[in-house]
Amino acid sequence: MKADHAIILAAGKSLQLDGKNKVLIRHPQSQKTILDRAIEAFAGKHITVVVGFGALQIMERYPQLHYIINENWANTNNAMSLGLALSHVGEPTYVVSGDIFFSGALIAEMDNRSGNLILTEERENRMLTSLHCELDAQGKISNIYGGPIRASQHPEAIGLFKITDRELLKSWHKQCLRFGNLFAGQTLPCQEDSPLYAHDLGTHPFCEINSIADYWRLVQTEYQP
Repeated sequence: MKADHAIILAAGKSLQLDGKNKVLIRHPQSQKTILDRAIEAFAGKHITVVVGFGALQIMERYPQLHYIINENWANTNNAMSLGLALSHVGEPTYVVSGDIFFSGALIAEMDNRSGNLILTEERENRMLTSLHCELDAQGKISNIYGGPIRASQHPEAIGLFKITDRELLKSWHKQCLRFGNLFAGQTLPCQEDSPLYAHDLGTHPFCEINSIADYWRLVQTEYQP
């Protein structure tokens, strides 16, 4: 089933990026913001952006988008932002963190695959806050967990979800509102009647900006001699 909606979680303030809202970070080469790139990637879909810190800057610049305001952005994590958005969006949707540069080709590829999908990558170096996916040989996810990785074949969930099952969306909505201090991915239920599948990133460009070091690595990658 195709997802005609996209929810972008962009309410937080980045203390590691001079207090800038990440969704307004510009790509060093194209000078397009993360939100510019997301709008292009989700072309033809109804886009909802959850805002909090720096909301006015975003809303003034992109008046064509639909907004949800997380007034408690300073005291909650992006699970609460998603919970607020899912109070209004109950249809099949993509969910993505507002700190990632990604391509429209990746979304087109996921559009052409059915089911509930979590974008994953087999990364060697992972942060303490990384989420890992325990899955079977067919790519079905049985558990999403944080902390130390339990097996080398457990890929990392890297911040992009496509959920087409309405009952799963309802369950996720409840969990997000209940555990609003967690990351959205931590609250996604693994239900037998609404299976989740890993979708490998492959060779698609995908860059998460959490710190100045992340941005500098992107600059170096784009301007290699």
